[in-house]
Amino acid sequence: MLALCANYEGTVPENQDAFDHYIETVHLPLVAKYPRLRALRYLKGVARDGVAPKYYLSFELFFDSLEDFQIAAKSEQRNRAVEDTKNFADQFKGEIHHVMYEVSDIPVASSSD
Repeated sequence: MLALCANYEGTVPENQDAFDHYIETVHLPLVAKYPRLRALRYLKGVARDGVAPKYYLSFELFFDSLEDFQIAAKSEQRNRAVEDTKNFADQFKGEIHHVMYEVSDIPVASSSD
């Protein structure tokens, strides 16, 4: 399995609630329509010890194979989502890093221990 991650390093200086609402209700539903997309995860940065997170948010898109990712990357659904970024990009101050990972699940100890 592969994961494509979009990591938003930076901040939304004004109207974070409106930005977050747009991401959750407009942009991510567009991304969720990518063909061959296995799963989509949205991670929102949380302050720790009073320090703002380095990454405001991240998206994780999961595909069964590189071929499935390539099909999604060439799709009209992806084109629509990329076009939509123009509707919120100016509200985000920072850099967006796209990274592809090979995913391996690691068993963890039981939570009852």
